[in-house]
Amino acid sequence: MIEIVRAEERHVPDIGKLWLEYMHFHQDIDPIFTTVDDAVPIFEENHLLPVMKSEDSLVLVALDEGRVVGYSFSEIRQTSKVLKRNRHGYVHDMAVTASYRRRGIGEKMFDELLNWFYSKNIDRVELDITTKNQVASSFWKKHGFTNYTRRLYRQI
Repeated sequence: MIEIVRAEERHVPDIGKLWLEYMHFHQDIDPIFTTVDDAVPIFEENHLLPVMKSEDSLVLVALDEGRVVGYSFSEIRQTSKVLKRNRHGYVHDMAVTASYRRRGIGEKMFDELLNWFYSKNIDRVELDITTKNQVASSFWKKHGFTNYTRRLYRQI
């Protein structure tokens, strides 16, 4: 049975491995996501560990008999002081290892992070997806997300 819990420091190495799988998945969609050789320790030290210590962030893991098979990384972000709504939830990452996809694990993590956002009085959740990632697009649309901005780029 899959258990969704708040990540602990002992989960960091497994989250790092899953993050690299997540990045390789994206690299296959667009080479811009190609990582440097030492990306995992950089991710763990500069992104994951600081976020895990913040009261405005939530890192969850999906465990199957103690083995990390998924993770999510969400946070509360401050927006412009000129807007009435100056805080919102943000889902930075959500990944499930390939052999565990399509089993409802993402939905369980999403439910947990939504409950956490509600507990923090957050009434809007945002996220970014790669437009070519049809798996993510389908998942998030199924859960009520809709487009509201678009980021464009150009190689120079």
